[in-house]
Amino acid sequence: MKSFTLIELIFVIIIVGLISIGAINAFPDNTLINNTSFIYNKILEKKANSLGFNADMNNAEENRTVCIKFDKQWLKDDENYSKVRFSLSNRIEIDVSSNRKTICFDYLGRPYNGDVDLDNFSNLLHDETNITIKYKQNTKIITIYHITGDVEIQ
Repeated sequence: MKSFTLIELIFVIIIVGLISIGAINAFPDNTLINNTSFIYNKILEKKANSLGFNADMNNAEENRTVCIKFDKQWLKDDENYSKVRFSLSNRIEIDVSSNRKTICFDYLGRPYNGDVDLDNFSNLLHDETNITIKYKQNTKIITIYHITGDVEIQ
């Protein structure tokens, strides 16, 4: 009667395991790219939502702005209103330059540090804001430019 011995079977299982470990490590980790793209698209979505709101100073209901609070909780809460489901990685870190944790856009898409003041533009951003997203040893930077509100991934 011919059959495989237990030692031969164990060696085959070990070889298959080593090959599978090598194959798994060959796939790239796109976590940073995916999370950065998600946050970038959320910023653009909020900016687009703010565009065109009527800026009637006499009616507070009409003078609406859209704000972004840069923390993971905001992104998770915002998922409830979106049809797109995306699970932000728990291992990424979000850091905003100049301690700007909240950025608001007015009806022209101009960025503000916190609340929008359309009377004297005191909170209008006068320098660019960088949102640094870190994952493991890699980083990506999203820049929101002052006055125009243009957004770019670097």
